[in-house]
Amino acid sequence: MNDKKCIGCGSILQTDNVNKEGFVRSNVYDKSLYCERCFKIKHYGEYSVLDKKIDTDGIIRNINSDEYSCVAFLIDALNLNENLRKYINKFRSRKYILITKKDILPKSLKEKKIIEYVRNNIFDTDNVMCISSVKNYNIDAFLNKIRKDNVRRLYIVGFTNSGKSTFINHILTSNLMSPVITTSSIPNTTASYITIKLDNKLTIVDTPGFIDKDAIYNFIDYKKVVKLYPKKEIKVKTFQVRNGYSIVINDILRIENISEKSNSFSFYMSDKLRYEKIKAKNDKLRILPSVSYEITEPTDIIINGLGFIRITKVGSIKIHILDLKLVTKRKSMI
Repeated sequence: MNDKKCIGCGSILQTDNVNKEGFVRSNVYDKSLYCERCFKIKHYGEYSVLDKKIDTDGIIRNINSDEYSCVAFLIDALNLNENLRKYINKFRSRKYILITKKDILPKSLKEKKIIEYVRNNIFDTDNVMCISSVKNYNIDAFLNKIRKDNVRRLYIVGFTNSGKSTFINHILTSNLMSPVITTSSIPNTTASYITIKLDNKLTIVDTPGFIDKDAIYNFIDYKKVVKLYPKKEIKVKTFQVRNGYSIVINDILRIENISEKSNSFSFYMSDKLRYEKIKAKNDKLRILPSVSYEITEPTDIIINGLGFIRITKVGSIKIHILDLKLVTKRKSMI
């Protein structure tokens, strides 16, 4: 067989092993454009995860060795954290920072503040903008910019669920080409490089999504994770929480107010999550690992892969969660 590739994830199609990337049944191999996995995701919403380790450092080395490379690093607007800085700094070529999913951000989360946070805490560059592939926000502006900058080869990089494939499909549609990249919220959807020549001057390359070992999709079932990601504008849920009360979210986390005074917890997360206000005597989720924070200024508590909780008042909180690596904090962006 030839090295025929799945146009959805970039895997070389093969008929030998159903558990490996690129599998397609032999009787449909000749006419197949997608591997069986991508076909099921695309047409039936049936998700499966490839057992394949992503060589992040290898991807970065390959890009750095390309003299024509530029990088568009996509970042999920709900999961901005300083850990991103070390990955962005590994790329030696020109970098464009694209903060994705503006369409799901509530109106209170101002674009100017988001960009300011990224420039001050993650990567200081004039090449940073918020985008929405769903609403076609700033996509054309970005394309005009890279063409003006004479970019020849643009690598699309980012962590799982940062919106890489959706972004590329929108670019293809804008250029009157068919959107073919397989999109989903699970790791390893793009299994290999996918090279697309837009015209004689510009080529874009989709790369496998980086895997964040500290994100929520490592700790709960992938099918449940897919349902937890917001698909439309978030409706912020705010609770006034007195001392001795907690807010529980699904079976994922419990956040307690352990101050004497009341505090305000605002959740910038999917509307599909289940929120429950309980008293201290209720031990629900107390068996989970916990961490305490002293809040001295308006603070965002980031739950990696889900979003963040804004704490507005000075006080003390305690969080019980599936794994402590899921939790980080930052000065509030709002």
